[in-house]
Order: sequence, then C-alpha cells, then structure tokens
Amino acid sequence: MSRKIGRFEVKRELGRGAQSVVYLGFDPQLQREIAIKTLHFARPDPLHNQSLLAEARAVGRMRHPGIVPIFEAGEEGGDLYLVFEYVPGKNLAEFLAQSGALPPVKAVSIMRPILDAVSHAHAQGIIHRDLKPSNILLDDDGTPRVMDFGIAARLDATGDEAEQIIGTPAYMAPEYILNREISERSDVFSAGAILFEMLVGQRAFVGDSLQAVLKRITSVDLTLPEGTGVDDRLRPILLKAVARDPALRFQTAAQFAEALDNYLEPEDDLPATGSRQSTIDFLLRRMRHKSDFPALSESVTAINRIANSETESIDKLSNTILKDFALTNKLLRLVNSAYFRPAGGGSVSTVSRAVVVLGFEAVRNIAITVLLFEHLQNKGNANQLKEDFLRANLAGVLSKDIGAAAQMRDLEQSFICSLFHSLGRLLSQYYFPEESDEIRRIIAQKTCSEELAARQVLGISFEELGVAIARQWGFPPLIVSTIRSLPAGPVRTPVQQEDRLRVLAGFSNELCDVIAQATPEARDRELKRTMARYAEAVALDQTDILRTVQRAVEEVADFARVVHLNLQQTTFGKQMRLFAKGAAVDSPAGAEGHDTNYADSTVLLEPDPLAGGGGGNGEPQVDAQAVLTAGIQDISNTLIDGFQLNDILRIILETMYRAMGFRRVVLCIRDAKAGVMQGRFGFGPDANEVARAFRFTLSFTPDIFHAATSKGVDILISDIDDPKIASRIPDWYRKAVPAHSFVLFPLNIKNNPVALIYADRDEPGGIAIPEKELQLLRTLRNQAILAIKQGS
Repeated sequence: MSRKIGRFEVKRELGRGAQSVVYLGFDPQLQREIAIKTLHFARPDPLHNQSLLAEARAVGRMRHPGIVPIFEAGEEGGDLYLVFEYVPGKNLAEFLAQSGALPPVKAVSIMRPILDAVSHAHAQGIIHRDLKPSNILLDDDGTPRVMDFGIAARLDATGDEAEQIIGTPAYMAPEYILNREISERSDVFSAGAILFEMLVGQRAFVGDSLQAVLKRITSVDLTLPEGTGVDDRLRPILLKAVARDPALRFQTAAQFAEALDNYLEPEDDLPATGSRQSTIDFLLRRMRHKSDFPALSESVTAINRIANSETESIDKLSNTILKDFALTNKLLRLVNSAYFRPAGGGSVSTVSRAVVVLGFEAVRNIAITVLLFEHLQNKGNANQLKEDFLRANLAGVLSKDIGAAAQMRDLEQSFICSLFHSLGRLLSQYYFPEESDEIRRIIAQKTCSEELAARQVLGISFEELGVAIARQWGFPPLIVSTIRSLPAGPVRTPVQQEDRLRVLAGFSNELCDVIAQATPEARDRELKRTMARYAEAVALDQTDILRTVQRAVEEVADFARVVHLNLQQTTFGKQMRLFAKGAAVDSPAGAEGHDTNYADSTVLLEPDPLAGGGGGNGEPQVDAQAVLTAGIQDISNTLIDGFQLNDILRIILETMYRAMGFRRVVLCIRDAKAGVMQGRFGFGPDANEVARAFRFTLSFTPDIFHAATSKGVDILISDIDDPKIASRIPDWYRKAVPAHSFVLFPLNIKNNPVALIYADRDEPGGIAIPEKELQLLRTLRNQAILAIKQGS
C-alpha cells in the first residue's frame, strides 16, 4: 500500500471496525512506525469532527505508562484520523481467543494496570466510554496498555453530544443504554465485564441480536456459571463491578483496583475447604505478598517469553540477563567453569558469546537455575532450602547427562523438566516453612507418602503446586506436563518426546532419592530397585549410571562454587560426595579427569576474572580494561572458528555495554537502497526501541551524525545542550532518545560508511573514556569492520 494519510505513509492494515480502520504507518518526519486510526461516519458532520478533534487534543495531553498516547489528529477527505504510538503485540481480545479462560490471579494481574490507566484518565476528566478487550493492547512484555480514548467523553459534555450512542454494546453500562448517563462508573462496569470475560472465557453479555444483548444488560443481573474456578473472595468483587444499579457499583476505578489488591493479599490461614483451584489461588496470593516472588516470577516469565528460533531472541535473552548484574557475572562464571570449558573452547566474556558456544537453551537453563537459587534464600530457613535446591539441581543435571549417555534427544529440555519436578517442594519450603515442617512431621509419624501429607496440610500436592507455578511462569505445556510423576511399576520404553522427558525427569529424581539414603547399604538396595524399574526405558547399565552420576556431581560442584554454596555444610552435598566416591572406584580421577575429592576442602570464593575487584559495598566493580580485553579475545576466537555476522556484532556491542557502563549501546547498519543508516539492535533499557528510531540519511545534513559517518571519525558529545554543539543535534534524535551524552564509533570501509555504533548515558557529562579504554574500544570497532568484510 503506497498511499498517505496526512504526512504519514500507510504500510498495511492492522484491523477494522464498523466505523474505523487501523493501519500500520510510518512517520517520515520523526522516522518511526505509528498506528493510524481512521474514523468514517455515514453523514459527514464538520461540527462533530471538530468536537472529536478537541477531544483527541485533550486525550493527547495524558501521559501514563498504561495509556497508548495520541501523537496527532487531523482530517483527510472529510474523515478523521488519529495517530497513536505503535505497540507491537496482540490486543486482549486476540489473546483471550487463543488462551481461553485465565486463572484468577492472572486475570486480576492484567486488570490491575488497566484500572490504573482508567483512573488516571478519570482524574483528567476523561471517560473512556468504549473500554473493551480489543482496545487493550498487550505489548511484547505482556503489559496491558489502554488505547482509543479518542472517542471518550469529557465529564462536562452536554447537549446533543451526550445523546449520541458511542461504544460497543456488549460492554455498555445499563445507565448509559437507558438514559445516556455517562460517569466514571460506566467505565467501571465495562472493566468488570472484561474481567468476567478473562475469568470465564466468554463475554459477560451475549444474545441473538443487538436488542437481546442490550435487554440482558439492562434487565438481568450477571451471575457466574458453575465450575469457573472463581473463589468466594473474588466473586463478590466481580459482581459488584458489574452491578446494574450504578449506586451499588464501585464508584471509581481506584476503588475497584483497591478491592483487587485486597484480593491478592494473603490471609492468615489456609482455606479450610474449597476447590483445588481456590487453594492454588490462595497460595499464589500468599506468595505474591513476599517481595521476591513477583521479582522471580517476572524474571523467569520474561526469559520463557523469548522465542527460541529467531535471531532477535538472542538479543532479548541477552538483554534480559544483562539487566541483572549479579546474574550476568554468575552465568559467565558458570560458562567458564570446568564443566563447560571444554565445550566453550576458551574464555567466554559475554552472554551473546555464551549463546553461540552453548546454545540458546543451555544459557536459558543456566540463567533460570541461578535465578531460582538466588531468590530462594532465607536466613531462617536456609539449611533445608539448600538441601532441596541441591537435590533439584542434581536431578536436572543427571537428566541431561543420562539422556546424552543413552543417546536421547531434547537434553536441555530434560534439564529444566527435571529441575522443576521439585518446584512445588522448593516453593513450599520457602513460602510456607511452617506447613512444610508439618508435612515432614506427618510423613515421619504416619509413614504416609509426601503427596498425601502435602494434601492434608496445603490442600494440594507439591506436584500440583509446581505445575500451577510453571504454567504461570510461561513454560510450554510440554515441559509442564513432564513435572507429573510416572505411575508405579516398570517404566516402558518412551516413544514420544513428552514420554522421553517424563522418563528422564522421573529417573533422575528417583536417583536423587537413592543418593539421599542414609547408609551405603540402603543406597545400594534402592539403586538396584530403581535400575530394575527403568531397565527397559533407559538403556544403560549400572556402571554407566554411576559414571554419569559422577560427572553430574562435578557439574553441581561447579555451580555450588559460583553461587557460594559450601557443599560441606549440607547433608545432601556430603551424600553426593560419598556416592561420587563410590562411583569412582574404577576411575579414581573421575570421568573428566577432575579431582573427585573436591568436597573435602572448603569451597573457595575465588575472584571473578570478568568482574574485577570488589567494591566497598560488596558489589563487584567492573574492570573495564579486563572486560574489553576478554571480549576482544572472545571475538578473535569466534572469527577463527567461523561465525555468523550478527553473532560477532552482538558480542562486540555487549562487550562495550558491560565494560563501560553505558546506558544503551545501539548498532546501526547502512541501508544502501534507501541511502540511510538504520538502527538494528542494541543493549540496555529500551535499546531496541531506540534502535528503531535511528534512521537518518547519509546525504549531507549539518549535524553530528553526518560528520561522524562521512569523515569516519569518533565523536564524543558530553552535553547535547551545550551551546557550541546544540544546533548540530538533529531533531529526530532529541525526540527519540532521552540521553544527553553519547559517543559515536563509525564503521567505514574504503571511506564509505557501512555501520555505526552508538553508546550513551542519560546525564550530561556522563561519559568519560580513558586513553587505554578508548584504544580497546577502537580495536572492537575494527573487529566489527573485519567481520563485516569477511561476512560480505
């Protein structure tokens, strides 16, 4: 599509309604993608258009993270058009069409920021008037953002304007249908109808015709169908939001939000009765009350949300990990540990290089394992947590290594399946320590199974709790299903992928049960029983299994060193050591030639070669020269081994980002056909969004970007508002980037610009580059030029 609307180029249609069409467009002036909504009315009315334009201007002044802003509004051929920020992703209607009914906690978590956005609009005197799932966008992070306030009504609207019916019938408030009455409570009703739809999986008000829908809204009190899983605490909140009488409804969106917040707060006691779903929802609310659970949940969910095939996914994974300084350094130390080093072919200094060397899945699994351990620490409950975590981690490593020895597939998936097999027990031990103690007492006193004891105390088994959290964290159904235990009796040869993963998860966890036995006699007896149970499914003899266990223990020991966990201080760590020694009788040096007596000495907290010296506050300080030098060596190894150009460029950018403490680092590549430099990807907060805004001509312009690219000179701008330089900072940059200081490293081949590396800090004077670091940065830039030459 080549036509324009105003100054905006129309790329393609995104969707349409009865009176509107939404297009993906491009703003050539600000060099960014936008969304354009055109409004067509059967009878053109200039006065009505002017009224709506005035409304759009009022809405355009709103600034809230949960509201999609209006950039511009105008008329084209008698029709109105509104220009919005383009938010890639799905709208809530599309999401619900795929997902169906959502768990209550998930539905409430989506509704909360929506109510914050609506409440903000109400404070500005603006009623949305057409709140519905298709007007709620879910961005790439799953964050809801409300749009289409463009036909909202001012609180002081009067006269004929208030007589017009505007909105979508299924979400209209009864008082609006009957009396054209508009208030904050109208939006509350619409929000309640949306929450109902998320919980039930279908619209709150349906009918064979428009009149039937309207009649149902105005004359029938809404009820929840049976079997929805909505507990007795959430049900009255929902029904109050959709009360037919506005006086009985929440009077403001803020009140509705407060009620949902109270729902998410934990109770003092577990529910005595109720459905399994109610118990899970209660436990989730209680876990949310701990400050670290939302942080853990957000981090793991973000990692799981990243796709596993597209090049962009590596950028997103690296950015997600790099947000956490401690996670980055622990992950790189693990990648460079004895277990991984043979696969790495030398030191690995960036997350991007780790992905190239080990693969996406392996890096994801290491990151999730570190996150799980870092968050599940509690001084009053530390010992038992360490025991349970070591056991879960060894199960994951065993699963992967046994699968490799048996020449099975899906090895990285088997690691995460086996690790999360014990997720419910881990979470219970951390968030419900008293109940977990009670579960262990019941097992000891009644000699009953762990499952029965957990059901008696928590209302659900550890397995069910683990499955519920794994689903919330976005693990695919294949992995979630493998958390479930295998039935008793001999295990058959697996055929399907799900069967293989369940077998590996079950076998590795049962081997951990064997290792946990108190005496060598008991371990030997239980090992034979377990081997007999899996004899058909896992084609390995006892000697193979023992050697595999020894290798797995070495890897867990490497992990323990990195996360500062002393195996000598844990019962399970000592039992691992004893079992590994027994397995090493025929091979004293171990399968990989490592010292199997590692646990006889204290675990040393060796310095991180990638992080530099320690800081006064306990946080390691980055040694810029060391990180840059390691990155240069990393890139040299990659250039020698064979490479993908994008891999090299990512490693270079990440090295600069980690070493120099830049806020953002962005790579721009020349688009020869268009004659422009276009941002491709970057590291740092919103770096990829900033990259999309970088699109500037290579033809002469009297600005600093043309000076750098045309002359091939590095340029450092300490303050974009400095009078000596302010006139040479282009408008597109000021509008797209909040940074006040930046540095440019052009990549020119034969005096022709082919790429540009941009790095910034938000504050004026925020960048200082010593001479040695500058030389190393230029070496990185030259490596990028070499890679581009070789790649082309």
